[in-house]
Amino acid sequence: MATLILTLPRTGLQAGTALDYVLSADGVAPGTASSAPLALLPGASVGAGAAAEQVTETVVMVGAAQLSWHRVQLPKGVSGNSVRLRPVLEGLLEDQLLDEPSALHFALAPGAAKEAIAWVAVCDKAWLRSGLQALEAAGIAVARIVPELVPIASADAEQLIAIENGGQALLLHVSASGVTPWPLQASTVARLSWPTDAPLRAEPAVAALTEQLFGRGVTLQSRAERALAACQTDWDLAQLDLVNNQRSRSLKRLGAAWRELLQAPRWRAVRWSVLALVAVNLVGLNVRAGAERAAMQSQRNAIDAVLTSTFPATQVVVDAPVQMQRAVAALQQKAGALGGQDFETLLGAWARAVPNAAPPSGLDYANGELRLNGLTLAAPALAEATQALKAQGYTLNATGSGLVLKGGL
Repeated sequence: MATLILTLPRTGLQAGTALDYVLSADGVAPGTASSAPLALLPGASVGAGAAAEQVTETVVMVGAAQLSWHRVQLPKGVSGNSVRLRPVLEGLLEDQLLDEPSALHFALAPGAAKEAIAWVAVCDKAWLRSGLQALEAAGIAVARIVPELVPIASADAEQLIAIENGGQALLLHVSASGVTPWPLQASTVARLSWPTDAPLRAEPAVAALTEQLFGRGVTLQSRAERALAACQTDWDLAQLDLVNNQRSRSLKRLGAAWRELLQAPRWRAVRWSVLALVAVNLVGLNVRAGAERAAMQSQRNAIDAVLTSTFPATQVVVDAPVQMQRAVAALQQKAGALGGQDFETLLGAWARAVPNAAPPSGLDYANGELRLNGLTLAAPALAEATQALKAQGYTLNATGSGLVLKGGL
């Protein structure tokens, strides 16, 4: 999935402000890393058309210097999706914050559980909201908001990264206590007392200054690499009053993936394969349906032929099985034989199906129906008798006055 990662500037986002961005073809390997104003960003509705078509997911990255990190103990009954989360966080963090809680945006760590200690990321609400609104006005739909760096779980994995942040050189100390920005200067180096064998990373723009202050070499790490690493975490700062509807974000990501599947050149072979598979199946279904229809018509023609050859007097065939039953019944009646609807036949079928039934108070026979008046059966016995008579080709129905037995035509 082609991913566009935008870094919000610390001074606020305006129409002419240049944004640092990374455009990765697969969301893993660094691709294009540059900066551009809103109108010229890949994916902007007023930007370059060819580049806009490449973007399927846009991620906003909040710089480490714009975030503060705090640990809180969530009270009972409050979790990440609780409606009471914001007022609870404001109460818990009130003494730790320099600004008014109402002016700040809070984001809880992913997967935070009730009554557990969890990280909370805090930043300026107006700054973040204005940046998102500017992106929306430029036609850029944001799928996620991620922090540049997050606290680590183990003290053995502490990191020290030197970066350039809006013309200012900073040292980012990443530890189990949070992510702390320090000015990149001699007093900071002396205070941190960073071990000589501990890893030290730096952006190319401040690598020389970092080597001079620490007196040793550094490992280069570009901002693009750090941005792609930030996208691999489960963090999403779009929470609470900023984005309350988690379902809308999921739909947004699903829509981005769907657009990529429909438009991205690397999925062209898959699209053609799916279309070919659908076409082959449609053709196969039509051929199979035609063969089934032909087989059914052949069977109907064979049944009709039996009727017309057995009873030549039949001029028009409408329903061959029914017409044949009627013709057989007429022959039986003419020969004096009992038919399936005659009184004696119906009574014999009843006696065979329910040999131990009580005698009815009366019998009525008319038009091929035998009524057994004053006779009722319990539900299990009635169901058993119905099944037994059905096997002989008869139907049994209960009425208010008794039972009705009817044979085939």
